[in-house]
Amino acid sequence: MQTVSRIGLGINGLDLAVELPIAKKITIEPSIGLGPSYDFGEGEALTFRMDWHWTLLNPSVHLGVNGKFIYNHKSEPRLFNSGNFIGLKVKYVSKPLTDEIHYLTNTLLTNLNWGGQRNIGRHWIFSYSLGAGYGYNLDEPYGLFYPAFDLKFAYVLPYGRSN
Repeated sequence: MQTVSRIGLGINGLDLAVELPIAKKITIEPSIGLGPSYDFGEGEALTFRMDWHWTLLNPSVHLGVNGKFIYNHKSEPRLFNSGNFIGLKVKYVSKPLTDEIHYLTNTLLTNLNWGGQRNIGRHWIFSYSLGAGYGYNLDEPYGLFYPAFDLKFAYVLPYGRSN
């Protein structure tokens, strides 16, 4: 296992993260970034109770921590902690940085997921995850369960590479 610093871009936004090994097969990954805004409210169907809004000129700030148990990581080192994992992610999402959209709220997201992380050469990482999440509206006491997924490409920063 190794420490990996990276800048990632995916369907859930742009982030700067550092993956830190804390045990033989466990890493923790604090991150900060910009991405979509959310709103959880009461409605008749999931699509009416959860709103996901993503515009490049009106992002929200994201602060998160992702813990991973990399279960197929063998004893030999794998580049950039590549392998399949089971993870738990907790992320705070702010209201949009501008007041253009008034109904979006401060949100806390918690996801339990399964996924994989693979190196692409010696400078890039591709990652994916699928799972279940619980979103909680911090401005109005309301939350709901939802399907969680992520796809991301990341550039590994030079001080996070093992050459």
